[in-house]
Amino acid sequence: MDFQKPLAKYLKPLNKDSLNQLEKLFNHNLKTISYFQRDLTKFKILLAVMRNFNEDKLQTIEDLIEDIPKSISSRAHKLNSITEATNLNYLIKETSNSDQRKKYLKPSKLLVDEFKKFLEEVISKKN
Repeated sequence: MDFQKPLAKYLKPLNKDSLNQLEKLFNHNLKTISYFQRDLTKFKILLAVMRNFNEDKLQTIEDLIEDIPKSISSRAHKLNSITEATNLNYLIKETSNSDQRKKYLKPSKLLVDEFKKFLEEVISKKN
């Protein structure tokens, strides 16, 4: 097929190990990670929350929403994704002590534990 020829030069360097590593991104039994992989907005939220948690950084929900490009999803979808994840206890909303209007997101213990397992599986060199 003609449409495959332009991709051949990109796919040829991929060896079996590379493809196995890519496959590990989605072949797992981690419930919380699977939830966030359902769409790009949720995955971007996951990455932002985990990056902030890892860096011990507080980012308001409003700032997080602004950081996700409008071309990916609407503000309503971003808020609905955050609300759903908090209702499922995957994310925890915390209110600022100094300004009750500011809300922050932190990962639940379950999410932190599963994210660690996810990284170990994806980064591991084992097939």
